[in-house]
Amino acid sequence: MRPDGRSVATAAIGIAVAFAIIVATVAAYRWWNDRHVVETDDSGLAVARVVAATLHTSADLRVSRLTGTVQATGATSRLWGWLKSSRVVKAPFEVDYFVDVRGLDTADFRYDPAARTLSVEVPDVVVGRPNIDHARVTLDQTSGVYVSRDAMAELQRRVAGTASNVVAERARDPENLAKARDNGRRAIERLFGGALGAAGLPVRVEVRFAGDPGRSDGERWDMSRSLEEVLGNQR
Repeated sequence: MRPDGRSVATAAIGIAVAFAIIVATVAAYRWWNDRHVVETDDSGLAVARVVAATLHTSADLRVSRLTGTVQATGATSRLWGWLKSSRVVKAPFEVDYFVDVRGLDTADFRYDPAARTLSVEVPDVVVGRPNIDHARVTLDQTSGVYVSRDAMAELQRRVAGTASNVVAERARDPENLAKARDNGRRAIERLFGGALGAAGLPVRVEVRFAGDPGRSDGERWDMSRSLEEVLGNQR
């Protein structure tokens, strides 16, 4: 007896659901194992090792870096507020600023033949994740009548969170963002200017971030030629 189309479709759906359940189970097991299972050696002692790593592709151009020292604090209490403890830490930090250039195409480049200037519009600068170097702490003070192990762990989490928030706020300061954009303009101008010069196109490169105001000097460029057309004429 030949199976009809409905039974075949039902079987296919059942196989797909079973496969999805298996994949989800394996992924959940790996997630739990990477984060909660202690790695040990042959004798059962905990060891320091990388338990999971993924190499990601990236087309982000780092254009600036903010460094310094952050002071972070944290406080907690136990026994309905009777056991209070606090912690203050000073540690070095760094934050990177990036420009995502992977989405650029020929429509983002316009050439003015009269001024021999190539105009490039790029995405705005993105602030990276704060990196607090807790291994190089210069000050670490904990106060309290009795600080339990759980309280110390909570203090560490709160200090780390406070440090990240404070550094992120400083990194987003308008003055630092303006400096990062200036550094980004120079870096991208050198990047494209050097490449075009090597290709026999000694032109000036002008970088504009998305959202920047237009030209303020009233000059109107003839932007009728795209980068693709300019390069095509050089072939």
